[in-house]
Amino acid sequence: MKSIKKNNLSSHHVLTFILFATLLLITSIAQAAINKQPGWHEQTISHDGLTRYFSYYMPSQLKPNPDVVLLFHGGTQSMRKILRKRAGGTQEWQSLAEKNGFLLLLPNGVNVKTGDTKGDKQNWNDCRIAVKGNNSASTADDVGFVDQLLEWSVLNFKINQSRVYATGASNGGMMSLRLITELSNRITAAAVFIAHQPEKTDCTKPTRPVPLLMMSATDDPWMLWQGGQIRDDGPVMMSALDTLEYWLQVNKANKEKQQTRQLADSNKKDNSVIIQTIYPAKKGGQPVWFYKIQDAGHTMPSKKHKVPFIARLLVGSQNKDLEATHEAWRFLQQFSK
Repeated sequence: MKSIKKNNLSSHHVLTFILFATLLLITSIAQAAINKQPGWHEQTISHDGLTRYFSYYMPSQLKPNPDVVLLFHGGTQSMRKILRKRAGGTQEWQSLAEKNGFLLLLPNGVNVKTGDTKGDKQNWNDCRIAVKGNNSASTADDVGFVDQLLEWSVLNFKINQSRVYATGASNGGMMSLRLITELSNRITAAAVFIAHQPEKTDCTKPTRPVPLLMMSATDDPWMLWQGGQIRDDGPVMMSALDTLEYWLQVNKANKEKQQTRQLADSNKKDNSVIIQTIYPAKKGGQPVWFYKIQDAGHTMPSKKHKVPFIARLLVGSQNKDLEATHEAWRFLQQFSK
């Protein structure tokens, strides 16, 4: 009798486990169905003892095994602010995702003063050595966060891991440069805006060339064309041309076969032109496309999206000859690992 009772209890436990597992599976499927509806969604993952936030855009027709674009916000911004009307062009990434069927991922940085990971005044731990008292002081493991985020994307969306692209402006551009330095095994190509290399870095040396597009402005009051300190208490940055030279060396790009041209001056009222120079890859290397934005400030070029007047008092004028995000996508989509 005791043996029969023991078997009955065992069967009961097995049945309970099966019911519980089935409930978890149903809940998981329902949650996945909600998260995979077209539009914007916010999500979290845990990394390095922190709850890290990110948002993603599901186009109405997501391609099977989709490409991925990682879009990084600027300093003291967030994954939400970067898509607002006054962002000056970055909101075009949503339209590009919708048109081309790729998965658009917007990670959120960390607030360097409070440690908050959810808010709207965030920064990236780019390659600048932390300077106490300013917004380069993030010590978060953002490279590890991005690596884990890509694993999440593989698991949930079966992304094409040979077509993962990074882009951003200012602090977001520098974060993209850090990724092609320290996560080049996962990043296929990058497009960075108004972002230079720091004179002193806490990054490791790049291990492999990665296709790179860079845009820098000659009248940028923050990321100085000639190089120097960011504001009064910030780190010292390389000049635009020294940053270019750095990546030409890393990428084994061919300076002897460079091709330079002025892009169409489609908006003469902006008093700015763009000079494009393409450096093709040598054997075993990758190309670098460099855009000199003449007489413009700490802004991304855009035909449709203007930086508000008050903001321009702080960041300088804006070139309106080119939709920078579209040019970036035209560059990025050429490459596959």
